[in-house]
Amino acid sequence: MANISSIPTPDIALPTVRPSVPVEEYAQRLSDAVAAMRDEDLDVLVVYGDREQSGDLHFLTGMDPRFEEAVLLLDASGKREILLGNENQPVGPHASLGVAQKLYQELSPVGQFRHHPVQLAKLLADFGIGTGTRVGIAGGKYLTPGFVTDPDCSSTIPSYIVDAVRDLAGHANVRNAVEIFLNPARGLRTIASVHQMAEYEYAAAVCSMSVHRAVRALTPGAVTWQVADGLFSYGLERSVHDMVNLNERMGLSSPSNQVAKLGDAYQVAQGVRGTLTCRSGAIASGVDDLAGEIREFYPALFAAYFDSMVAWYEALGIGVTAGEVFAAADNARDDDLFDFSLNPGHLLDFEEWSVSPFVAGDRTRLRPGMVLQGDIIPVGKGPAVGVNIEDSLALADKGLREQIQTLYPEMWQRVEARRAYVTEHIGVILDESVLLFSSTPLWQAPYSLDTSRALTK
Repeated sequence: MANISSIPTPDIALPTVRPSVPVEEYAQRLSDAVAAMRDEDLDVLVVYGDREQSGDLHFLTGMDPRFEEAVLLLDASGKREILLGNENQPVGPHASLGVAQKLYQELSPVGQFRHHPVQLAKLLADFGIGTGTRVGIAGGKYLTPGFVTDPDCSSTIPSYIVDAVRDLAGHANVRNAVEIFLNPARGLRTIASVHQMAEYEYAAAVCSMSVHRAVRALTPGAVTWQVADGLFSYGLERSVHDMVNLNERMGLSSPSNQVAKLGDAYQVAQGVRGTLTCRSGAIASGVDDLAGEIREFYPALFAAYFDSMVAWYEALGIGVTAGEVFAAADNARDDDLFDFSLNPGHLLDFEEWSVSPFVAGDRTRLRPGMVLQGDIIPVGKGPAVGVNIEDSLALADKGLREQIQTLYPEMWQRVEARRAYVTEHIGVILDESVLLFSSTPLWQAPYSLDTSRALTK
């Protein structure tokens, strides 16, 4: 059973160097996507991107469309072309990637110039889509049997694009190909390179310390939007909106003008590309600051929750199945106190939640390069309180760890410092393949006004 112990708060320096994925890696990703197309017997891959769903597009090209949408076209011979609107013409893929760029103004906002009219069907046909062409569509999500009639041929991208492709190729020849990128067992985006890992570790280091600072600013009398105004990102792109909320507003709400009071439940969450940090607890110095029945329920809930979270972390390792990790967390869960709101954990990439294999009985084996989110959201079986710890991490084999040490020594120092912290102060023993990206790893003071006492195993 978890304890509250007097331990030092994490003291890990913020990064000084921002890494980036080299353009050569995007070239390799494009080649890998073409190889995956061939494995799937596809002639052409149509990859859509907009502000919310551009993970596949960004993975392949390094760009994501701003204010507009974009469509990338790949064929099995390696030919590549991207359709962009007016404003994104100057920010297309790097020239060395050999992606031909075409203007398609219907991707621009309504009311912008439309003085170069061209039918989408013509652009698609000119690229090579015609009767019998086997086309995969990506850029959204794949769908689930039982919820749509034909998940293999259904798509979540705009219908005018799907309709144009189907009219040219024939309905039966067009299918959802998002699993090329997101299938947990083989998807291209489920494994990060050393450079991508470095980007996401940098993001996690910044984001975790930003949330840590915001939680400490959420004292009685503080206004939630003012606390949110203190979150920082070093210019990193947000993957979700900021969340600083109290009591009944906790969840997905944006900050408002709530004023914090002693005993309130709180939530602070911030996400940037490749990571998200969340903390939820009580604005209190101890149990005596809580009201009524919460005094009894809250200490029991956060202790049971922490036990389940620790079990999740300690079950991780290369070759372990996602179902085994689920079982470890579920077996440690006190059924009298809480249920899982969502899957206990998921994969991270460009978006905060790319895909999750963490369900009962799942046989997906965890692989080196997976970037994960420790994300157990409890549904308490008692009065409403705040309990949540979310951080990001990754799995790396010996070769990948050696690459990090060589190419990103500052990152490696932070990773090692985090491991030492959770081992020595929290009492959690991790598999050697687990690399902690958050600089407040598994650290949580359940009574936020007393950060000298935190949860330990």
